[in-house]
Amino acid sequence: MPKGKGRVKKIVERELRSVVLQEDKEAILEELQNKIEKQAESRPAGRVPGMTLGSTKVTYTYQDLKRMFPIVTFTPEETITLTFQGVPVQAYADREMHVPECFKQIYDQHRREQRINTKQMQDLGIVVDLGVGAF
Repeated sequence: MPKGKGRVKKIVERELRSVVLQEDKEAILEELQNKIEKQAESRPAGRVPGMTLGSTKVTYTYQDLKRMFPIVTFTPEETITLTFQGVPVQAYADREMHVPECFKQIYDQHRREQRINTKQMQDLGIVVDLGVGAF
């Protein structure tokens, strides 16, 4: 039994070399290169949103959000402006939207809070009139 970590590592590497075939090595190397290239393509060059350069903070753009979040489809029930990291999106009532998921999450949170507030007001005996623009 080898005593040092270095000797153990050499033995393991030697055993692995004998187990992995040359064709498998080439396939593994190609797969790793493809992963590295994909990561490099998805990583923005230079300025990263949220990063501070000197005393200036790099702001987010809609394109950054499209790259960072999956695109989802939903139909809002009211017209409202949704803002994430300073990027606004106008949501129109009963009009289907295709936006980054962060905007859908903000809309869902807004609707949850509206329902909770309406219930609390009704519990206090305040009449909530669902008029024009109501949810």
